Amino acid sequence: MDKDKVPYEENYDVIVVGAGPAGLGVAIVLQKLGIDYLILEKESIGSTFKKWPEETRFISPSFTGNFFKMPDLNAITPDTSPAFDLLTEHPKGIDYVQYLEGVSKHFGLEIETNIEVRKIEKQENSFQIKTSKNTFRSSYVIWAAGEYQFPSTSSFDGDHYCCHYSEIASFKEIQGPDIIVIGAYESGFDAALNLVNLGKKVTLIDSFQFLEFINSDSSYSLSPFTRDRIDKEALDSIDYYPETRVEKITVLNGTYTISTDAGQVFKTNHQPINCTGFDTGLVHVADHFDFENNYPLLNEYDESRKTNNFFLVGPQVKHGTALFCFIYKYRQRFAIVAEEIARQMKISHSEIHRVINEYKNNNFYLKDLSCCDDECVC
Repeated sequence: MDKDKVPYEENYDVIVVGAGPAGLGVAIVLQKLGIDYLILEKESIGSTFKKWPEETRFISPSFTGNFFKMPDLNAITPDTSPAFDLLTEHPKGIDYVQYLEGVSKHFGLEIETNIEVRKIEKQENSFQIKTSKNTFRSSYVIWAAGEYQFPSTSSFDGDHYCCHYSEIASFKEIQGPDIIVIGAYESGFDAALNLVNLGKKVTLIDSFQFLEFINSDSSYSLSPFTRDRIDKEALDSIDYYPETRVEKITVLNGTYTISTDAGQVFKTNHQPINCTGFDTGLVHVADHFDFENNYPLLNEYDESRKTNNFFLVGPQVKHGTALFCFIYKYRQRFAIVAEEIARQMKISHSEIHRVINEYKNNNFYLKDLSCCDDECVC
């Protein structure tokens, strides 16, 4: 064998990277279209949900309305429902893994777990996907790696002294009677409220003013589920500092000193919790995308404008002000990505129509994004 030639273990039409809700959801559409695919997952199905804090629940409610063509908001296919499967409205992370595993088994999805994608190279008419085990080749790549496994750790100087939200297995493990939480969007308030429930006093530092800000798009405003948890008793145990940005943390003799842009100084003997969010997993394939304001530039089919046949699904998808950061949002792009790949592969129009119409008829297909510019009137 020529030493310069790389042996390929397997060839596929599509390689999907990531076996979370985005990867599984888009793979199901590919399968229904008869497209040859393989999902590559570095850990296990839905592994990031296993890493959620024990107490954390979905902020989007699950409710079985499929019969009326209003599918469960947390479902990844039109004909399944986490509410029906799990019998709960706001599942925990570990519960949702059960749903994802069930969906995967039901559809017989082609998944290889415990395999890490290390490099993706675009060749003339295909991609070479180098992994921790084999090297694969495909005509298309769909990146569905998510965000939770990539915590933001560069929000301020000294943030490495903090415990990041994603590192918490249970809030019961947090030591000390008073805790400082930095960042006050969903994860920040979730941390604060869980700590208050455990009898702790919380200082919550918010670089914005999320408690006061109201917007009909839940990508930018606290969810009703979170607001329902913020009662007067909880607020009495939270010292809330809106429009306060942390600039630096230092540690001396076991004391953490937190300095803000307004000149305020907070001190604590207990490790602060960093809830400033997550970075994009696209850092591993950044050479395949151009970016604007930290978001990848995509065409109307969620295909990279820089690398043909390289698609994106999941919470990093953004078009204008429309941010598809929740399952009920980004699932509406699964069929659009799969439809475009099927069209390029010259799958029959009748077959594409049959599959895609199922998604259109069940509100799983959003192509006209002009509706996303409208604010609710009341």
